Amino acid sequence: MRTTEPPLRCDHCGRAVRETLHTRTSYDVDYYSVHSGHGEVCSFIGDDGQRGATYVKLLDRFDVISCVQCYRQAAVQAERERCFQPERDATGLRPEGG
Repeated sequence: MRTTEPPLRCDHCGRAVRETLHTRTSYDVDYYSVHSGHGEVCSFIGDDGQRGATYVKLLDRFDVISCVQCYRQAAVQAERERCFQPERDATGLRPEGG
């Protein structure tokens, strides 16, 4: 017997969402998923001993699921952005245009 996984649900309204439907000429998206979690700021050290690049090491991952209707709402978009805000603050990274 094959078991089925429970359907994904929007984290904002609770609606069950379905996978993207693909046809020969188009596709229909029903949800967006963002990987988030708690991170730790780390740096690569180059051969010259200088810091080469800064990145965020994801310590624990969780997904934020937004149905297409909720995703259009400004409050939901702001909440999704906040999922990354602590890392942006720690690294000095800013979203484009900000």
